[in-house]
Amino acid sequence: MTQIKSLCLILILALSVLITGPNAFGGDLVISPDMQFEYALQCYQKKDYETAVVEFKRFAHFFPGDRRAGEAGFMGAMGLYQLKRFREAAGAFNEIILAEGDPVFKEESYFMQSKAFMGMGNLSYARIVLQNYLKLTEDGAARDRAHSMLADLGVQSSRGVDLKDLENARENLSKISPEGSTQYLAADRADTLEKALAAPRKNPTVAGLLAAIPGAGFLYCERYQDALVSFVLNTGLIMAAYEAFDQGNEALGGVIGLVETGFYAGNIYGSMTAAHRYNQNAVLSILNAQFSLTSGLDVENKAWSIGLKYDF
Repeated sequence: MTQIKSLCLILILALSVLITGPNAFGGDLVISPDMQFEYALQCYQKKDYETAVVEFKRFAHFFPGDRRAGEAGFMGAMGLYQLKRFREAAGAFNEIILAEGDPVFKEESYFMQSKAFMGMGNLSYARIVLQNYLKLTEDGAARDRAHSMLADLGVQSSRGVDLKDLENARENLSKISPEGSTQYLAADRADTLEKALAAPRKNPTVAGLLAAIPGAGFLYCERYQDALVSFVLNTGLIMAAYEAFDQGNEALGGVIGLVETGFYAGNIYGSMTAAHRYNQNAVLSILNAQFSLTSGLDVENKAWSIGLKYDF
């Protein structure tokens, strides 16, 4: 019986070795470049970007001589971008730009680095990246794409107020080749910008001068309800102050007069602000016909940004 038990134990141990392999007893587990890259790529495709970033970085570290090392670096940077870690992504794309590698990934890194800066709300750097790239490339398709993105940046930078940025956007659209014009709908977008530049506007200085008569500045800006409130409130306070002084109550008249001074100044400032808002709304209402503008505060990067979505 003892011999049978020993034989069974040996048989079980032998089978476990055959099933589990040498790693069960401390052997090395060999990961091939193909296995590592495929795993990292699967993580990215499944939108597990945190794991993908780590695994692509691991691939680049252990297999630096592999033909896919450049692609791994780029995909790792893309993972950071998808995670909205824009500052890190911009740095990763910059490393690809400066390194000697596949020109395809280098080219795409310029565009993605610009987008990363846009994600941070740093539109100036986003513009500089594309302008630098235009100085380096003669590829027509790439130049068209850069000009299209620069036009979008001009629209975002304008916030519907700065007409110079809109003019720069229109100029970039005009530089897109006839072949790229159809792809990027350059003519339609340029037409929208023309309409935005020609939108009716109110002069803030005129609004402020008209506000000398309470409510007239708001009336000029077509803010009729605000005009009525301003007229009634300021007129009422002026009459109340006059009555107080007329009845010899200088103290009450002085207090009312001081309060009225604040409301009167607010009436002038509010009228000028209303003119600026009128101009901005007039432009944005036209731009939103083809451009979707959204604004927000990027808390992580401490930046204010206007996002733009344009489908083509």
